[in-house]
Amino acid sequence: MNELLKDHIFWRFVIGKTSVFEKHKGVLYDGIKTIMSFLYPILFVPIFIHLFNINALASSKLVEPLWPVFFLEQAHLLAVSYILQISLILSVLVVTIKNTQFMRIYVFLNYFLFAALISSFGKINHGLHFLLIPLFCFALIPNEGRKHFKEKTILMYLSAKFFLLVAYSLTGFWKLFWGIIEYFTEQVSLFSPLSFRNILIAQFELKPVTFLGEWLIEHYIIGWILYIVVIYLELFSIAIFFKPNLYKIWGLAIIAMHAGLALVMDVNNYVAVLVLVFLLVLSPFNKSTSIKDTIKSLPILDGFAYFRSRKRF
Repeated sequence: MNELLKDHIFWRFVIGKTSVFEKHKGVLYDGIKTIMSFLYPILFVPIFIHLFNINALASSKLVEPLWPVFFLEQAHLLAVSYILQISLILSVLVVTIKNTQFMRIYVFLNYFLFAALISSFGKINHGLHFLLIPLFCFALIPNEGRKHFKEKTILMYLSAKFFLLVAYSLTGFWKLFWGIIEYFTEQVSLFSPLSFRNILIAQFELKPVTFLGEWLIEHYIIGWILYIVVIYLELFSIAIFFKPNLYKIWGLAIIAMHAGLALVMDVNNYVAVLVLVFLLVLSPFNKSTSIKDTIKSLPILDGFAYFRSRKRF
C-alpha cells in the first residue's frame, strides 16, 4: 500500500503523517467487504419507506425536474415513478445476492435517478445525498481478481468517508460564515445567545412546535450552547478523517446530533445515520486509544497539546 501511494500528493501525506493505514490491508479489506455485505440489504429500509409514499409522490405537481430526470413530464410521472422504484428494488436485491461492480454501478444509477425524482418538486431532499456518497464510491470498487483490487477497495471506502466528512464540514463552515456576516451587519448571529432561539421560532412558523423545541426557546442559553456544539461537530469533521481513534466517537456524536434535530426541530435524516454507522462507527480503521489520548486528539484541544509539547523542547 505504501509503495503504491508514495507519489500521490494526498495519500502519501495520509500514510506519512497519520495512523489511518496502521492496520494490515488484509484486515481492512475484509472489514470493508463485511460492511458492504450489510450496506446494500439495509438499503431496503429507505427504499420501502419511499415505496409507501409513491402514490402521493406520483400525484404531486412536478415543479422543475432536475437535470438527471430532465425528460420527466407530469403525464408520465406515475409510470416513471413506479419504473424507477421497481428497478431500484430489483437492483438492490440482485447486488445483495451477487455483489459485482456492474451491479453496484446499476444500484448507484438507480438511486441517483430516484433521488433526482424526489427532489423535482420544488424542494431538494439533501438527506438523500449522504447515501449517494458511498454508493458512488463503492461503484468504483473493482471486482476481486483485478489488479490491486484490495488497495482500490480500501481507497474507495476511505474516499467515501472523506467526502462524507467534507459535507459536514461545509455545513458547519456556512453556519460560521453567515454568523460572521450577521455579526458585522449587526444582526442576531451565532455569537448571540438568541441565535438558536430565533432559528427555532422561524422553524415553528412552518412546522408544528415540538415539546423540546418550545422548552429550548424558553431556555435559550442551553439551546445556544448545544448549537455551538453542533457547529463544532460539523466544522471540524474533516479533521477527523486523519484521526482513526475518533471515528467511532465522532460518528456517534453526529448521530446524536441528528437525533436531537429530530426531537427538537422535527427534522429527520435517518439515511445519514445509516451512512454514519457504516463509514464511521463500524469502520475497520477504528483505533483504540486511552481516554486521555482521545481527549487530547480532539480538534482544538490537539492544537493546545501540540504547542504545549513544543514548549517543552
